[in-house]
Amino acid sequence: IVKAGLIFIGGTLMIERTFLIYFLVLPISLGVGIFLTGLVLLAIESRRNKKKEVETHTWVTTGGKILSARLDECQPGEEGIKESQAEAEFTPVMEFVYTANGKEFTCNNIFPGASEKYNQAAAQEILDKYPINSYVPVRYDPDDPTISTLEDLPRRSNRLRVIGMVLTWLGVSVCCFSSLMIFIMSANIL
Repeated sequence: IVKAGLIFIGGTLMIERTFLIYFLVLPISLGVGIFLTGLVLLAIESRRNKKKEVETHTWVTTGGKILSARLDECQPGEEGIKESQAEAEFTPVMEFVYTANGKEFTCNNIFPGASEKYNQAAAQEILDKYPINSYVPVRYDPDDPTISTLEDLPRRSNRLRVIGMVLTWLGVSVCCFSSLMIFIMSANIL
């Protein structure tokens, strides 16, 4: 007797090889692969954030004042900007003054490292946080006070983290669903 991929031979329940491959091995392998891909993406995101924290965690905070703010539009062909890109990208530029070790310094780094590019709304949102002539906390490197930033970490999209979480959840779901289907099919037989 054959029923739902299960075969009864002499009162003994035997599972067909193709049934095992299609309903157990392939879905669980797919689920584990998706799960591991999600974990790798989460690990990459975590490492990126940790790397940026290491750069500024020993820096000192002092007071500063915003002198000027503007948006610079990145032209196609600049630093990886493609000619065919539909939406223009912008870099928020903010000049501020601060005092470190009794000396006055001027800087324009909002985030540590190289300037990042944003769409116009996101870049304007960053500028709006720092009105001209407002007093702000400034973080600077005590070993080289000429290096400073207004914010600890660069503003990054959570896209990689969200994709990693979705893939991890999807991988676990696929494994659970295929295991549940096998359980239901075998319970119906008995």
